[in-house]
Amino acid sequence: MKQSFRIITVISLMFIAFSGFTQNKNQTTMKQDHSTNHPYGEQVSIIDKITVPVRAVSEYSEKSVYIRNILRQQAGFVKYEIFQQEDEGGNLTIITIATWKNQQHLDRAKSIIQEEMKKTGLNIPEFLKQHGISMERGIYYSVDE
Repeated sequence: MKQSFRIITVISLMFIAFSGFTQNKNQTTMKQDHSTNHPYGEQVSIIDKITVPVRAVSEYSEKSVYIRNILRQQAGFVKYEIFQQEDEGGNLTIITIATWKNQQHLDRAKSIIQEEMKKTGLNIPEFLKQHGISMERGIYYSVDE
């Protein structure tokens, strides 16, 4: 169980680095707003809902180890939370919340991860498509009450 949780955690981090790839049909008209409405300096969280078919869990886990190690080294990475649900067929639904110190740190980390993927030849959108993995993403800013 602990090993399974680690694998899912690693997998989830893989998706944090990429913004806007393989969006759900309902999200194709939505835009992520990085305008001045969200000033630098406040924490920003990426919340992903990832669906992994049972047949793809192993491959998904394998690809995520490399990315996780890069992500953890990036400046401004604050924390992540992960929630997992397994259906009766072994398919996984994963919710991840990755928090960054601010939008600037998040943007830098995404650029670094994308460069690393180019170097290794890993095409994440193609990988997800091949394995039937889907993801919905939202970027959220903290709200002071």
